[in-house]
Amino acid sequence: MKPDLILSLPSVPTPYAVLGSPINHSLSPAMQQAAFDHLGIEARYYRIAVDEEGLERAVGRLRQVPFGGWNCTIPNKMRMYELCDRRAESAEQFRAVNTVMNDGGKLVGHNTDGVGWSRALREAFGRGPDELRILLLGAGGAGRAIATQALLEKCPLLIIANRKAGRALELVNHLQGQFSTGLLARTARNLRPIGWRDEELAAAMKEADVVVNATSAGLDPQSPPVLPARLLPAGVLIFDTVYGAGCVKFRQEAEAAGAKWSDGLGMLLHQGAAAFSLWTGREAPLNIMRKALESAFSASRG
Repeated sequence: MKPDLILSLPSVPTPYAVLGSPINHSLSPAMQQAAFDHLGIEARYYRIAVDEEGLERAVGRLRQVPFGGWNCTIPNKMRMYELCDRRAESAEQFRAVNTVMNDGGKLVGHNTDGVGWSRALREAFGRGPDELRILLLGAGGAGRAIATQALLEKCPLLIIANRKAGRALELVNHLQGQFSTGLLARTARNLRPIGWRDEELAAAMKEADVVVNATSAGLDPQSPPVLPARLLPAGVLIFDTVYGAGCVKFRQEAEAAGAKWSDGLGMLLHQGAAAFSLWTGREAPLNIMRKALESAFSASRG
């Protein structure tokens, strides 16, 4: 749906949505609608195609309908943080918003990416951030949430790389300020940025147990794989926050290198379940959402 159509939507059933660009590939509507229907909640979940430039205007329209809440995906998470009236602790920690609650006309920003990623990581590999040395690729909204969650859970080593090196350095500086004292304090020894160059990436992967891709590079079918097989050590764990066609090239390189792979479906499920509970105050029907998500994913692949 284009933002121009938002004002034509009925206020009953209560509308919810996911906002992003591109958005047609999103599987969020399938799992969220299944959860609403299973619990007998009168709601309808939409996709809305909007980028950072058009987000403020779209949000103004969402207020008018009014929407019960929405999710934000690439590239809107950091801009949505600025547009909220209030922010929960998770949003303040991550400086990004992926879930919005409309509380009587006041927009409250939350971030469920961190907890969603952590739960999916444990589900995929049987270990959490506290047990894994991490090389994180990407310093945008998802990267910020993952990095913060990793440090909150006492990740022993976090190395961050971004194609625009300044963004990785900015994120590391922010995290070092956020985690400067106490039991979670970080130093350059266990939190540092690196350049996006083959030699630096290869050296970092010798230290890391898991590579986490939080970039959107795979969403462009013309782009090369995030990392080539020659840089990936055999046996390294790879968690890609992307799923579907967007992760095919990287998965092929990972499997060629003998790496153990997980895509972003698990993270999508767990962050979505956390968002659902925020909106409704009810426990998310995780198995129902998982089945709907897997069914929609299979259908999308033809």
